[in-house]
Amino acid sequence: MFTFFFPVKEVLKNNRSWIIISTSIFIICLALFSYATPAALPEAAEQPVENQFDQLMGFFGFILDAPPVISALLIFMNNFLSMAQMLLLGFIAGISPLVTLGLNGALVGILFSISAEQGMAILPLVVYGILPHGMLELPAFFICGALGLKFGYHCIASPLPGKNRLQSYRFIWKETIAVLPLIVLLLFAAAFIEIFVTSQLIELVL
Repeated sequence: MFTFFFPVKEVLKNNRSWIIISTSIFIICLALFSYATPAALPEAAEQPVENQFDQLMGFFGFILDAPPVISALLIFMNNFLSMAQMLLLGFIAGISPLVTLGLNGALVGILFSISAEQGMAILPLVVYGILPHGMLELPAFFICGALGLKFGYHCIASPLPGKNRLQSYRFIWKETIAVLPLIVLLLFAAAFIEIFVTSQLIELVL
């Protein structure tokens, strides 16, 4: 039977393994880079990390000058576009979600490393600076990464059982459409929490 939409709970349940893989990539890169400062990075990884830090600093500098509501909307749009990229470009061998998951994990790991070097306690940084909005933003991030990786694997390496590559693409695309409202809701709420809650709590750490 042809269906346009899948229940969100069913999509999440059926893609549990991909979500675990997506989360694992992020956590492994976070753990590896938690013990390295930018100066200690391999030469091949140094430039992408520095470029990403420069972009983030420029973006957040711009946000700080904007009214709070505008800042929240800008963060929402930035995060949504980043995750849409993982989904839309995932079919290219899953490279985009793989790189995005790994790079973001590495950046958080380096942030922890630099904070530790400066004598800042990591636990308060996580509790006050990441968890308030991260509890919503990270699940959305991992779901998008999971479906992006799934696109890459089943559209390039091995189609879904009983389907060809085109049918696999259409099936995963319908799964993506099903979870898209949830992704938007999570990112929207996370962006406002980041501006109105996290930004206040982080002052307790700094």
